[in-house]
Amino acid sequence: MKYVHKILVPFLMVLALAAMGMWVLRTEGDVLYRMQAHSLWLPTATFFKTSVIYPGGPLTWAAAYMTQYFFHPWLGISLMLLCWGATMALLCYQFHLRGPWRLMTLLIPLCLLACLVQTGYWVYYQKLQGYPWVPTLGVLFSSLLAIVHLLLPRRWLKLVWFLIVGIFGYPLMGAWWILALALMMVPRHLRMDKSEAINVVLGIALVVLVPLILVQRFYGQVQIDQSYLAAMPCFQYGKVDCPVYRYPYYALALSMALCALPGLIYRNSTATYKELRLSWFLSLALIALAFFGVSKRWERDTNFHKEVAMNNAIERLDWEEVLRIMLSQEMGDPMPPTRAMVMMKNLALFRLGRAGDEMFLYPEGAEQQHAPWTVRMTQVGGKLLYYHYGKEGFCYRWCMEDGVEFGWSVDVLKYMTKCSLITHDWEVAQKYIDMLRQTRYHKEWAEKYQAYVRHPELMAEDEEMKPIIPMAEFPDRLDGDNTLVEMYLLKTFSGGMGSDPGYQEMTLLCSLIMKDIDLFWPRFRLYLDMHQQEPGFRVPRYYQEAAYLYSMLEPNRESALWPSLTNAQVLPKLPFDDQIKQNYQRFMDFNTQCGSMTEAQKMTAFLPQFGDTFYYFYFLRRNQKTN
Repeated sequence: MKYVHKILVPFLMVLALAAMGMWVLRTEGDVLYRMQAHSLWLPTATFFKTSVIYPGGPLTWAAAYMTQYFFHPWLGISLMLLCWGATMALLCYQFHLRGPWRLMTLLIPLCLLACLVQTGYWVYYQKLQGYPWVPTLGVLFSSLLAIVHLLLPRRWLKLVWFLIVGIFGYPLMGAWWILALALMMVPRHLRMDKSEAINVVLGIALVVLVPLILVQRFYGQVQIDQSYLAAMPCFQYGKVDCPVYRYPYYALALSMALCALPGLIYRNSTATYKELRLSWFLSLALIALAFFGVSKRWERDTNFHKEVAMNNAIERLDWEEVLRIMLSQEMGDPMPPTRAMVMMKNLALFRLGRAGDEMFLYPEGAEQQHAPWTVRMTQVGGKLLYYHYGKEGFCYRWCMEDGVEFGWSVDVLKYMTKCSLITHDWEVAQKYIDMLRQTRYHKEWAEKYQAYVRHPELMAEDEEMKPIIPMAEFPDRLDGDNTLVEMYLLKTFSGGMGSDPGYQEMTLLCSLIMKDIDLFWPRFRLYLDMHQQEPGFRVPRYYQEAAYLYSMLEPNRESALWPSLTNAQVLPKLPFDDQIKQNYQRFMDFNTQCGSMTEAQKMTAFLPQFGDTFYYFYFLRRNQKTN
């Protein structure tokens, strides 16, 4: 039986770690990639000095280094699993755990897993550098420091090491240094001799005094009430505090205490049958409870994962994938989409040239992001949208603001580089390129755009920039969007006119979405003038539906297409498909049948037959929040 335990217990530990890794990769791969995109690590003295001006700076610097490996999610998770496995081995030795009691150390990786997968929209708002890796490295480094203390042969050496860690650990590890001291203060057996009692008293004194003294003398930028939270993620945004996100960290401290108990209580190297049975039962019960806790803290918001996946797909210019994600239901029951999802879908259709025919074939909605605070589109997709629609000034502006408030990241530097190239700010672009060339995984990207600094004419052939450059030539006023990205773009484009086909179609699309008849007609007329001579030209479905509907709503109004005629007189001359007219007539007939219904009831009744028409959008999509 002894040898069975020697083989079975490590096998179960490895199996559990592998299951965690596969669980994360299956559901959070896109989120892990986004984490590294919103992080930055540079191998420069300046970057290191900037990191270490705060307590725990070296720990967050190392965590930022490790975060970059999430560029390949499988690699980042593999490294994290190795660190979790090493931590478990160190704790087994530290706490003198034997037999099935070693399974108790699985509580630590499960708590660290909860810290990682609960992130959600904090991926855009978390200010702590390297936050995905900070808990993992904090626990690992604390365990290593405790093992060194345990292995020192003489008591006076242990005391010296204890003092070194107690005084210098805070600048190196921030609040995680408390864990290292706690591990050193825990004796391996029940007996408490004089030296161990001194460690306990001295440790408590160091924990209380060192942060206060060092913050007052050396870390003036840190508030006193925050001194005990250094290098810990902050889950407060504005006036909104989110204590529920701290639960995995509390559970981590409790798990450490639970892991220490068996080694303190069961001191003998051999265990009785009763103790063995108890160790299996308690270990597996606590692990099952921890798995349940992780599942409850796991951020499962379908829209969040779709937003992140769509963002990553747009970065790859995989527009078809954006549309596939919008329609996918593999993450659970479909929820109404957020406005960020709708706008990314519209961008994909616009780039594919299919917006006029397919825009309303996809779900519409304005679901609020699942977060305790108000999530703004400027963080979750605004920079991307401004960039692709040629509003480089606004994209650069929000990159700058996010860099100052939340920290500089690869994502921000890339957008600032591309915006600077499009606006011909060559020296500014070169500055950001030089930074990105020093990263591990973005060197090739930087080299590609370095060529555009030397040869700007190459940008005209770039797959991504080619459709953006003509749109960026139109006025890009840096006034104010009040963080309402969608409304700003709608108002800006619907009020514009231009000679570029892409820009002009965007003005037509926005006037359509705004349901503004006066804005629609001149842009529709210009659209016809620009395209009707093209071989095989056909007016897209939703432009036809809008023109037909507006003509029917105001038949006696002077036509914007032929000023000498009324809309009723012009109607037969327009190239409407028969299906457009039939759908309109069916819509109006059905409306007559549903005359006694409320508008909310009609929204449900009309949706199966007419949800993909502009008629439904015009009459029944009302008061839809934009952001």
